[in-house]
Amino acid sequence: MSDSFIYKADRPWPNARLKVAAVVGHTTPESVRLWLRTASPGEFSLYLYGRDRALPPAGEAAGETALRAVLGTVPLASAAIEARLAGARREDFTVKDYAADSTVVLDIDNLDPDTRYGYCLYDRNEQRVTLGHNRLRGFRTPPPEEERRPFQFALFSCHMPFAVSGLFEHRTEVANMDMWDFLNASLQRHSDEVDLVIAGGDQCYSDGVATLDIWRYLNRTMRKEDGRLLPDEAAMLSWYRDIYRGYWGFANVQRVFDSFPTYMIWDDHEIGDGWGSHYYRPTGKSDGLRRLLPDFQERGLSRADGHELVQRMFRASRQAYVEYQHCHNPPTAPGEFDYHFRRGGCAFYVLDGRGRRDVEREAYRILGQAQMDRFRDWADGLTPEQTPFLFVVSAVPVLHTRAALVKADDQWLAGQAGLDDDLRDSWEHELHDAERAALMNTLFAAAARGIRVAILSGDVHVSAVFTIEDGNNHRIYQLTSSAITYNLTRPQSWVLRLGAADSGETAEGYRFERLALYTDSAYALISVDPGQGEAWFKLYGEQTLQSPSLATDTVPLAHSLAKIRLA
Repeated sequence: MSDSFIYKADRPWPNARLKVAAVVGHTTPESVRLWLRTASPGEFSLYLYGRDRALPPAGEAAGETALRAVLGTVPLASAAIEARLAGARREDFTVKDYAADSTVVLDIDNLDPDTRYGYCLYDRNEQRVTLGHNRLRGFRTPPPEEERRPFQFALFSCHMPFAVSGLFEHRTEVANMDMWDFLNASLQRHSDEVDLVIAGGDQCYSDGVATLDIWRYLNRTMRKEDGRLLPDEAAMLSWYRDIYRGYWGFANVQRVFDSFPTYMIWDDHEIGDGWGSHYYRPTGKSDGLRRLLPDFQERGLSRADGHELVQRMFRASRQAYVEYQHCHNPPTAPGEFDYHFRRGGCAFYVLDGRGRRDVEREAYRILGQAQMDRFRDWADGLTPEQTPFLFVVSAVPVLHTRAALVKADDQWLAGQAGLDDDLRDSWEHELHDAERAALMNTLFAAAARGIRVAILSGDVHVSAVFTIEDGNNHRIYQLTSSAITYNLTRPQSWVLRLGAADSGETAEGYRFERLALYTDSAYALISVDPGQGEAWFKLYGEQTLQSPSLATDTVPLAHSLAKIRLA
């Protein structure tokens, strides 16, 4: 039997999967990392043109209409494109095979600051434009760092737009995608100010719904044949690529990714639920191996076999993560996924809470000692004169859960509810006391030097804002935006709401207070004015208004749920 999803026609995706696509990645005033998926090997050209300069002078609308007419012509000789895009920059590249799932990253430099660029992808073998013919693609480079102009950035997490219905859960449906349209509308409305988007984790779900769950598929297909343990890692990689192509196959998702510089970090569901927070060794605690692969013994496999299959899944997920997400982030050392960058005089550090997470390690189980040291050394070098704001991305919130709940992972109820690994996943669990204290010490040291500090998070399917204060009037903020698409029942929403802390004191003695809480789909915009030392966190959710024209009509729209000044 073949275990690969390549050429499988029976995968039950209810939406078109990703084929030819782009992601605007790390962008500076003079450069961009542009990710492309060509969908097939071949010879290609990327055309990059200055939107404000290359378009005809008759006006933006007329110019875009003329350009779209040219790019939409099939077949179209390369010379014809170059003639109509006089002065356009051309980058030729080759995709030799499917080794990286036909993905490639182009590092394009020598760009102008604060300039709008358009781009299109031309297939030289087929002599036609394959991206940019039906909808113009483009992005804006940020202004020079020294200008410190006010800017905005968006934050979202947890993209799980599928629900299962029908007899025996055989039918998968798309649901709850409106927030992507609302996010895109907000970004377009503020396009002259929006410099970047942060995708804060769980950009896809390897285990989201039963019909698409590749861990369930592994549980059904794991076996030994002629002494070989199967499936192999190559097959698993095809599964994870299939997950990305399915979850990212929506036009409204692509409109965000291919138009605004988007910085990404993974969380557990890009790998598997609760990754790194399961016990695999026989410790008398919960059995993480049986949680992930409940039938491994019934299928004649040993614990060593099951553990090897789980590690293969991790390696495959890591490769797919590099191909689809990390490769267009700022460059990092091989095998390391944490990174940092600056924008408008503000510093951003994105922590990797999954690549090194291991609850069975003796200490520093989330980030690992090496990553914590990198972050501390980097943060200790920041000054308020050069860096008025510090934004630290941690996919899992540092503060969120009620203390009574987070300490319940060994209790019978938590185990029966399947919450034990989720609670150990939390930064607030006692297993992570030393690591959390080290992180908070670094953040409050920056706050003590006069830097405004905020932690940006997702993961928990609850949007919330917390203030955390030490005893010396130093304050940091915890800002969580989760989830942009997720289908929660009303009882689930109540449970999540009750699980969120309200006020109190952390184990380190910091006082905290919750300023906002929202349990439906949401995204956030953060406005920053570095010159004035001011920032605002704005949370957006859906509101349904009655149409003024027809009493029976309702109009869904996004509106601001909370606006909190980061003082």
